Amino acid sequence: MTLTNPERIRDPIHDLIVFREDSRLDWAAWKLVNTFELQRLRRIKQLGVTEYVFPSATHTRFAHSIGVFNYARKLIDIIDREITLKRVGGEFNRPRARVAVLAAMLHDIGHGPFSHAFEEARKSIARQRDGKDAKIKKHEYFSAELVRAKNSQISEILLQVDVDPNEVADLIQAETPIDMYHAIISSSFDADRLDYLQRDKYMTGVGAGSIDLAWLLDNVRVAELDVSAAEDATAVFRHSFCLNYKARDAAEDFILSRFRLYSNVYFHKTTRGMEQLISAIFRGIAIELDTNGKVVGLRDDHPLCVFFIKDGDTVENYRQLDDEVVWGVIHELSRNGSDYLKDISRRILERKKPYCVDVQVTFPGDSERQRKLKHNLNQKFKDQFDSTVFQDSAKLSLYGAIGGDDDRAQKRVMIMLKNKDLREITDPAVSSLTMTERERSFDRYYFLNESDRKLAEDAINEIRGR
Repeated sequence: MTLTNPERIRDPIHDLIVFREDSRLDWAAWKLVNTFELQRLRRIKQLGVTEYVFPSATHTRFAHSIGVFNYARKLIDIIDREITLKRVGGEFNRPRARVAVLAAMLHDIGHGPFSHAFEEARKSIARQRDGKDAKIKKHEYFSAELVRAKNSQISEILLQVDVDPNEVADLIQAETPIDMYHAIISSSFDADRLDYLQRDKYMTGVGAGSIDLAWLLDNVRVAELDVSAAEDATAVFRHSFCLNYKARDAAEDFILSRFRLYSNVYFHKTTRGMEQLISAIFRGIAIELDTNGKVVGLRDDHPLCVFFIKDGDTVENYRQLDDEVVWGVIHELSRNGSDYLKDISRRILERKKPYCVDVQVTFPGDSERQRKLKHNLNQKFKDQFDSTVFQDSAKLSLYGAIGGDDDRAQKRVMIMLKNKDLREITDPAVSSLTMTERERSFDRYYFLNESDRKLAEDAINEIRGR
């Protein structure tokens, strides 16, 4: 199976992405580009409502997926190079490489509309329906199930190039690396983060943090890492990516760049506030369905109603959702919805940001006053959370942003010294950064009503002793 002619895609990050006519892998990738599941990603923005702050951040998960495919091919070439140079034992496993590259390309097909806001709303709905310990099916589950679906376009294409859909799905869902090929989609330098760091930085226009990607890729090596989940676990070694010591400065820049993106873009207070409004739409729909069996202003068979009805979160219902479906709902509810959903929808359409109290900004460097303020606001508004008051908390550390805080070794940035010893980037022997000093907490409260914001201001002034 090969293409008759090479196919090309112009991309602002990769320039020209070529699907080669002599490659079975590229034939399969090009065929996958035209499946319903990948085309659906054209209608899901990579950064959700970030365009409310950075107007050019309108790029899609479709463009990102194509970029991930291109980086995955580069990483496969690196593995091939390492084996050829006998830095890694064994022979290059071309069938396994094909599985990994196609898994990288398909890893995002399970994302829902407004990905972060959608998933957070679903967690809240599940807790309300089934208790605080309720779990939801995450986007990795939906990605894997869409790949596994029998008689689907995806499975048919994969089978034509002798790739088992179950292997691809397992690789997408697996948390612990199985082999060095898994590092392509789950490591400190996997194809996913290599693309989105470049793409999100470019599309938002954020200048902070540079990434010397060519030098990093040239210095990627493969080594055995202990991927045990806990300190007292039996050691389990798997091959994954690390970096040659010559790239340690570029690795620090890479970490800093991601830290800047999180603090300046992903955790921007306006973005997070608008996400709260989007989540409120999803929660409001679920509440009306649970209470009345229908949603005012929407037909009963609308895809969002079908999905948010109790036990409606099936794969088939999920794949009918995208950003455009949600925007249609917001427009409809802004005219014909219940009072609450009409108000929220109009705020979204008119960019009426909720009022924000940022705990860390209000009392910078004063952890005791921050604690008191959070306690007071939690008590004062506990009956209004997720209705007219929204709480948003997140933590960010310079190194944890890369993944070091999840104790998974393949997500840590490892440096290979001249003597082949491996040191984590936090080790003073290889790093000039003081990682523990670069930690930030984000605790914000968003208010729909001016009267509630004034009550919050009263709480602030009380703590200040005014």
